[in-house]
Amino acid sequence: MYYERGDAGTPLVLISPLGSDHLNWSLVVPDLTAAGIRCLTFDNRDVGQSGASTSAVTIRDFADDTAALMREAGMPRAHVVGASFGGMIAQELALNYPDQVETLTLVCTATHLEDQSAALFRSWKAMQASLTAAAFFQAISPWLFSYRFLQQNEPMATILGLVRANPYPQSAAGFARQVDALIGHDTRDRLATLGMPAHVIVGTEDVLTPPRLSRAIAAAIPGATLTEVPNVAHALNSENPPAFTRAALGFLEKHRR
Repeated sequence: MYYERGDAGTPLVLISPLGSDHLNWSLVVPDLTAAGIRCLTFDNRDVGQSGASTSAVTIRDFADDTAALMREAGMPRAHVVGASFGGMIAQELALNYPDQVETLTLVCTATHLEDQSAALFRSWKAMQASLTAAAFFQAISPWLFSYRFLQQNEPMATILGLVRANPYPQSAAGFARQVDALIGHDTRDRLATLGMPAHVIVGTEDVLTPPRLSRAIAAAIPGATLTEVPNVAHALNSENPPAFTRAALGFLEKHRR
């Protein structure tokens, strides 16, 4: 597994969304680092510079990868943030490796996929296999960003430039395996067992994982905090990095050792 790690500070593991590698966090890591956070970012299996699977995988497999990487990278216990698909991984990580999770922050994610969402992601598999990385990103952008953000040419061009410049585009097979793992995810009956401090963040205009899904997560985890960020959609940390950083740090500051 490919990873990058800060030198000092409060340990924080950032788990990336579907089809994204460690660069997903590039717009927020500098500010987190400046706030005294030691960030661990990495490429999940089947994306970026990490190895590919040879057979079907589950979200639990991705959580096992993350737990092992944390130990290997010298962060056996850390604060954990997962976004979207990464939030599903973070849920399984917290459920199966609670001793490694200081606090849990779940961003724009869900306990499971409803039928409509599962159908959407299956259609994305076909699209991703037939389009360039840049064209696929443009095709799914309306699901990721608010209409306000899509009207801004410069920020969109910046993110699209990162997609085009990535020398390690995801394979169709790798994306398909990640989608299949996502569709099989379900933690509805287990979140009530979590005991670490938890924070659920969602954009009020998220149409891919609507706020009602985050509210359900926050209601299921004992004592969880819910933050709804106004005027932003699913790709919260890319659409409004300062808002994401404020929300994440506000919670982390309360629980730093």
